[in-house]
Parts: sequence; structure tokens; C-alpha cells
Amino acid sequence: MNIIRPDTFTGVLWHAFDSYFRNLKFLLLFSVPFLLVMPLALFLPNFAALGGIFFRLGSISRDVGLFDLLLIAGAFCVSLLIFSFGLVAINMVVKTERTLKTITFYEFEKIEHYTFNLFSVFFATFLITLIANLALYEYGLHSTLGALISLIASLVVVFAPQAIVIDNQNARHVPQMSLKILLRKFPLFLSYLAIAVALIAIVTQIFISLTPAIGNPITAELLAVAVNGFFILPFLEVYKTQIYLSKYTLL
Repeated sequence: MNIIRPDTFTGVLWHAFDSYFRNLKFLLLFSVPFLLVMPLALFLPNFAALGGIFFRLGSISRDVGLFDLLLIAGAFCVSLLIFSFGLVAINMVVKTERTLKTITFYEFEKIEHYTFNLFSVFFATFLITLIANLALYEYGLHSTLGALISLIASLVVVFAPQAIVIDNQNARHVPQMSLKILLRKFPLFLSYLAIAVALIAIVTQIFISLTPAIGNPITAELLAVAVNGFFILPFLEVYKTQIYLSKYTLL
């Protein structure tokens, strides 16, 4: 009898599929916040591409006034808070399933604490990248350097939801723990990226091919974003949580 090791690609993938389909109704319920973020994101300068919505911040100083800027900041903060809640809830579901525990009222109470911790980590990361990119723009440096800084900052907090929910890490210790897991499980993280690119590309291509039937390419792109947010993103988060949990050989 072959035993699947939880710290291998096969083990992580098996646990991800098993956890995803076993808890599908809860995961889809907690995916609703990702859909709620979509209309809020429309208040922001953005464009839809590759199955996602990307912020267009470079023209803010030219296109908007003070009121518009405050509206954008408010929409961004609310979107980020809702997004953080969705990630925390998904990780709570996976954590309780892998540890064979039921979600108690006490656990639900901790969701609020975890959500604000994750929000603070994401918001601090955003501020760092924003300030860095504005400074580079001010001194006329190449935008590629800004993209590199943004990439590094994102990688440092890629396992932030797991560090907060699984190990109950404080916000100040989250980047260190997240980076530690990233370096220790880097081959598995590469598999996560490969799966993410493949799934998002497939969904996007399906809706691009359906554009003639849908009648509007923008609508097709937004539908692809909705499907990715409701079905693909939860699975990817489950997969990432299984990577994090693979450090515990007894689970």
C-alpha cells in the first residue's frame, strides 16, 4: 500500500482536491466576498485582462480630484477588507478540516481578528510598493524596477493568510514566517504558480471564444473574472494552504 506523503506535489495536490470538493459548499459561500469586490473595484482606475482586474494608478494624479481620490481610497480599503475576510474564511475551513475539528462559535469570533491582521499586512505591503513606485516615478527611473519591487513585496506576504490563520502569527511576524515557508517550499510554490497560470488561462480562453455569443468583449472579460474569483481563486487558496500545512508531517 502506497502512502501519499503530504510534503510532495502529489500529496499537496491530493489534499487540495479532497479539501476543495469536501468543503465545496462552504468554500463557495466564502467566495462571495470575492464577487462583492468586483463592483467596488469598478470605482477604481482599472482594466480587465488575463482573467483579472488590475489597477491603473499611474494616471490618478492627472485624472482625479481630491473627492475622487478619497472615493478611490475608500473603495480600495473596503475591497481589500472584504478580500481579506474571504481568504481568512477559506483558510479557516481548510484548517478545521485538516485538524479534524468543527468550526465553533469561538473560531468564528477569531475570523474578525484574523481579517484585520491580514488587512493590515496587505495594506502595509501596498503602501510600501506605492511609495516605492511613486519615488521611482518622481526620479524618472525605469518602471521595471518598480514592478520588481512590487513582485518582491508580494512574494514576501504570499503565505500571509496561512501564517495568520494556521499559526496565529501577529501581523509584524507574518512577513518573516511567510518568507520562510516560501523559501522552504519553493518547488511546491512553483507548482502553485503553474497551476494558477494554467487554470486562469483556460477560463480566460473559454470566455474569449464565447465573445461572439456574449456579444461584448468587456462583458466576456468580466465574466471570466467572476468565474476565476468564485471557483478558481478558492481552489488556489486551498492549494496554497495545503503547501503551508505540508510543513506539519503529522497532518
